[in-house]
This record gives sequence, structure tokens and C-alpha cells, in this order.
Amino acid sequence: MELEDKKEILENENKIVDNEKTSQEEEKRKQKIFEIEKKLGRHNNEKELKNRKNSKLMKYFALATNMVYILALPILIMLGFYLLLKKYLFKTDQPLVLIVFLIIGAISGYWSLIKQVNNIK
Repeated sequence: MELEDKKEILENENKIVDNEKTSQEEEKRKQKIFEIEKKLGRHNNEKELKNRKNSKLMKYFALATNMVYILALPILIMLGFYLLLKKYLFKTDQPLVLIVFLIIGAISGYWSLIKQVNNIK
């Protein structure tokens, strides 16, 4: 009885060793196939990563440019409004009115920026 048990244990151990060898050979074969495919360009993720980085960069650039326009446009509109008033209504320069208009333009620009940033989320 003991001899049969020992034979069975040895056979099981041999099967386990054989399975490990075949799994190692399978891993080596998969690695070689992967390397060959990589040389052929099938597993080349560099272009995809570069495109992702470029798209993120363009997204943030567009967002920053938009923010500059949102901040600057109301100030420029109020400056133009002051210049029109100065030309047709005021007889002399009114620096206090200019400062008030520029402050109103800056406040409205920041208000617009805050509204847009809240809409982005």
C-alpha cells in the first residue's frame, strides 16, 4: 500500500513540475510574440500618449485664452464707453469717471469669469 501511495505522490509531483515547465515556456513564448509585435508597431502607445498630452494642453490653452477674453472685454468696453462720453458729452477729462468705469469693467469681468468657472464643473 505504501509503495503505491509513494508512486502516486511521485507521479503527482512530476505532473506539477511538468505543468510549471510548460507554463514557463508559455510565458517565454508570449513574451517573444509581444516583442515581435512591438517591433512591428502594434503595441506602440507613445503616439497615443503624445496625442493625449497635446489634447490636454490645447484644452487648457483654450480655457486660459477664454478667461483672458472674459476678463479683458468688459474693461475694454467700459473704456470705449468712457471715450465716447468724453468725446460727445464731457468738455474736459474726467479721470474719476474713467476710474469708476474701469472698476465696473473689472468687477463685471470677474463676475463673468466666476459664472463660467462654476459652469465648467
